[in-house]
Amino acid sequence: MGDDERLQSKLRVLQSTRAGREKLRERAPIEHSLAHLSNRQGPRARNLGVRKNTFDLRRHAAIHNLEVIARATREFERKAA
Repeated sequence: MGDDERLQSKLRVLQSTRAGREKLRERAPIEHSLAHLSNRQGPRARNLGVRKNTFDLRRHAAIHNLEVIARATREFERKAA
C-alpha cells in the first residue's frame, strides 16, 4: 500500500458526495497558495534549523501575499478606469 493510498481513497469517497465536493472546493484556494509557495521555495530547505526555515517560509508567504494584493489592486484600478 502506498503512503498516500488511504488519503486518496478517502478523497475519492469525499468527492462522490455533494457535501464532500463543497468541502474540497474550500480547500482549493489553500492548496493553490501552498503550491505557489512550494514553487517559489523549491523542494528542499535552504537552511539548517527550524527557526531559519520558518522565517524563510514566512518571508515567502509575505511576498506571495504582497503579490496577490498588488494584482488585486491593479485589477481594481483597471476596472475603475
